Amino acid sequence: MADAPVTWLAIREDQKAFEDQQLRALRAAFPDLAEASPAQLGIFFHYCKASGLDPFGRQIYMIKRKSRGEIRWTIQTGIDGYRLIARRAADRAAQSIAYEDFVWYDAEGGEHTVWLRDEPPTACRVVVWRGDSRFPAVAHWREYAPKVWDYEAQEYKLGGLWPQMPASQLSKVAEALALRRACPADLSGLHVDEEMHAADAAESRERVQAAAARLKNDTTERPNKSQPDGSASSSGDVVEAEVLEARDSNEVSNTGATPEDETPAPVDPHAELEHARKEVQRLADRLGMAFDTVNERCFDDFGVSYQDAGADQLRSLLDSLRSNGEPGGDASAGTDPSAEAPPTQRRAPARKATPRKATAKKTASRKTATKKASPRGCSPSRADANATTAQ
Repeated sequence: MADAPVTWLAIREDQKAFEDQQLRALRAAFPDLAEASPAQLGIFFHYCKASGLDPFGRQIYMIKRKSRGEIRWTIQTGIDGYRLIARRAADRAAQSIAYEDFVWYDAEGGEHTVWLRDEPPTACRVVVWRGDSRFPAVAHWREYAPKVWDYEAQEYKLGGLWPQMPASQLSKVAEALALRRACPADLSGLHVDEEMHAADAAESRERVQAAAARLKNDTTERPNKSQPDGSASSSGDVVEAEVLEARDSNEVSNTGATPEDETPAPVDPHAELEHARKEVQRLADRLGMAFDTVNERCFDDFGVSYQDAGADQLRSLLDSLRSNGEPGGDASAGTDPSAEAPPTQRRAPARKATPRKATAKKTASRKTATKKASPRGCSPSRADANATTAQ
């Protein structure tokens, strides 16, 4: 009874795989693990046993990632878990484990044992001693600082705690590199969170660059198929204008075309693009969609990243997200279709209805003039009759 586990979730020494109750608890705590295969779960169990870390205490976990269209799993832990594994490995070998002072480097190569500057350090060096062996490691800022896409600023920015704690985050990466060198049998294939943040950002940049290269090649090899043949029009052809009154109903055609003597002012393409981006961002926030999800939808639909998409493509993406992302299936039901559309699309129907409005207004003006010319209280027909009788 002394060797019995404290709880049913504790991993026993004689255990060779996760048991049913353990798997149910893991999948309840980490829903993504429901997609992991038995082989992947077996690898995760092996790392749990080899490291001595408790997955139910969130000391070690397996993360699902999508890389180049394929799902892969990464086993991660925090820096505290790394330190615990290294300490246990040294104790088993009856060896000591120690650190030299951490050293940060500025852009000119100057060494700092304490980082006091506002800008982030260029590199960090950590040296770990295990017994009589010395294991140095250097982490460079440009290699590990993750940059993620910022919706509001429309640019790449540092993610996580890197903007607030640059020296601390970089030192964690350098420490993990040194500990992995000192304890390769126990830490090989196991990464800390800060290392994987940089890997995720690098994969995202690779996808963006590959999509931009494909779009550039397609543009040079073939014309844009999104427009009809022989059409040189663009999204700027629709202008924000309203005809107040026409001299004659024949001056404006039934198709709502602008009269030849009127030259419409062009719409700013940049403003139209920014408006479309804000609409997509607002809808994504309402649906709780992450930027990676929206970016992948843009890749799937148009073969281009979100930040490189044009206004027409973003409006098509907006319609797709509305029809597929809202609860109940149709996101446009019960809402004003013009509420989310750009101003240029809202104005077009009003311009087509201009001939009717102008004709109705002109007719109303004629009726008013006739009433003023008639005697008070009499209709035009009675006024003519009275004039005939008087003669």
